[in-house]
Amino acid sequence: MRLVEGQLIHRRYRLDSRLAQGGMGEVWKGYDIQLGREVAIKALRSDVTNAEAKLRRLRAEAHNSANLAHPNIAALFEYYEHDGIGFLIMEYVPSKSLADLFHEQGAMEATELLPILIQTARGLFVAHSHGVIHRDVKPANIMVSDSGQVKITDFGVSYSTGQGQITQDGMVVGTAQYISPEQAQGQQATPQSDIYSLGVVAYEGLAGHRPFTGATPVDIAAAHVNDPVPPLPDSVDVQLREFVMSMLAKDPLDRPKDALVVSRTLARIERRLLDQQTEMNDRTMTVATGGRLPRRVSSTPRIVLDTTVSMISRIGRDKQ
Repeated sequence: MRLVEGQLIHRRYRLDSRLAQGGMGEVWKGYDIQLGREVAIKALRSDVTNAEAKLRRLRAEAHNSANLAHPNIAALFEYYEHDGIGFLIMEYVPSKSLADLFHEQGAMEATELLPILIQTARGLFVAHSHGVIHRDVKPANIMVSDSGQVKITDFGVSYSTGQGQITQDGMVVGTAQYISPEQAQGQQATPQSDIYSLGVVAYEGLAGHRPFTGATPVDIAAAHVNDPVPPLPDSVDVQLREFVMSMLAKDPLDRPKDALVVSRTLARIERRLLDQQTEMNDRTMTVATGGRLPRRVSSTPRIVLDTTVSMISRIGRDKQ
């Protein structure tokens, strides 16, 4: 079954435009003609190698995403199969991936990056609370709207404590550049594994590059296991540097307790940095005005005072 623009899926979802295409399937922007809303449609191609195993994985993604109702997780509306093709019908949010933002901007200001990390951590905490480990947290799976709203996407390799085993023991799951040391060694992923991956995302956003590179994915994964994390630039706030490095601890037990701790700690750092920024702006304004408030601030009270004096004088003359 070949998918084409304008095609109606499940007698309800119209395929409007292809957003992405990969080895396993396609992602379309679609339209729900029953409810009158835009949707994202992820379709698994029937001609891929080992299609049945990949279809089982898509079913698992649907199962793991079904109960994750949170503003920072892309919502799943429906799962449907037809002619050997699986379809995930999901929330569509006009946005860019954090990977695109990194490519466009390079290193980001902490006060610009922190809201994205905080929202991502909140979404991960909800997933973890439902027993779901994402296992592939990376910038490409973090979508950011024009208003700054974050949506975690692609639970395609996620794992749920309530589901049967999909991957073989010892199989490495994840993306080498963002994989946790335990995942790189074929061990079971935990919430701390997602925290490590988010730490890599934070590192990349602050430094403008990833902590580890290599000639092959195997080399990069091995570096996550064996090599010390290079220090972040001195220009990064000290407390923020230290916390991100704690997220990148080799031992999961040395990382933050959970994603809620991550979101709350980063939120405190963000508030402090914003307060410092406000104080600095106020100081700059004071210096620029010679220690006085700008004229425009006091002009309105002076007008009011002058008008009041004029009225009093007029009343006095009228009485005379």
